[in-house]
Amino acid sequence: MSKVDKKQVVTAALVGGIIFCLIVIGIDYLLGRDFSWSRLTFYFIFATIMYGYLTYRNFKKHKK
Repeated sequence: MSKVDKKQVVTAALVGGIIFCLIVIGIDYLLGRDFSWSRLTFYFIFATIMYGYLTYRNFKKHKK
């Protein structure tokens, strides 16, 4: 089994989480919703974990 570079996975997860949060902020602005730090924090944590998991699986699959 080959190892997956954890630094790449963490970087991709953080970038994906930030981009997702920016998209959510833009959609909230267009829909006229108020800005909420708690909602943004939840979305950032959730998106970062999901992007990290998906990136890890993708790298692991391609390194076989």
